[in-house]
Amino acid sequence: MTDRQLPADATPARTTPSFTSETVPKALCNAHHATVWAELVLEHGAVLFIEEDPPWRTRITAGSRQVIVPIRTHHVDPEIDSVFHVQFYD
Repeated sequence: MTDRQLPADATPARTTPSFTSETVPKALCNAHHATVWAELVLEHGAVLFIEEDPPWRTRITAGSRQVIVPIRTHHVDPEIDSVFHVQFYD
């Protein structure tokens, strides 16, 4: 899908703390959705990012980002050595 790009006027708002596979909130590993634009930012390792409907998945690796589209149901599956955070936008 070509709509997995931040809008040109997106402004960084807040950032979560960094998570590991052991500290990631369970809610992020279960199907949920954001109400605003966001990005999954990989600091170390890799995370599988999965959209529920329509089904789509990608493996995000260290130094990469994945846009999270508002209202699109998704979840993450972090690998053991992963470190990541979520950047939210206004």
